[in-house]
Amino acid sequence: MHDRPRIRVLRVAGSPLKGIARDLGASRNAVRRALAPGARDSYWRASDAEAFEPAVRDVLADYPGMPVSDIAVMVDWRRSRRALSDLVARLRPEFRTAAPNLSARPAESIRTGTIKAGEASFGVLSLGEVAL
Repeated sequence: MHDRPRIRVLRVAGSPLKGIARDLGASRNAVRRALAPGARDSYWRASDAEAFEPAVRDVLADYPGMPVSDIAVMVDWRRSRRALSDLVARLRPEFRTAAPNLSARPAESIRTGTIKAGEASFGVLSLGEVAL
């Protein structure tokens, strides 16, 4: 956004609101907000992507190389692709460098055996007249 400390300095020096707005390329209302009592020195607004960060981390933990378009489908992203791409670009290095955890399940816990299959009925398909 705009340099709020500079706006305050210009105002104390006697510059009018309109002149400050014109010189900095800001609106007069932005200048008024910067001069309001208790206004912060910097402006910050949370990104839409921050709410989706835990879901994106979960996907990247399982699939670190997944394209952004597929991640968008997995987390049901309905906003700007650029915002999601920036989030993924920021998080992906954490998951690419991590070694896969191959010993997550001990071999003794894996059961082996035979698979039993019974009869399966899928219904009846009746066709009328078929011409070849």
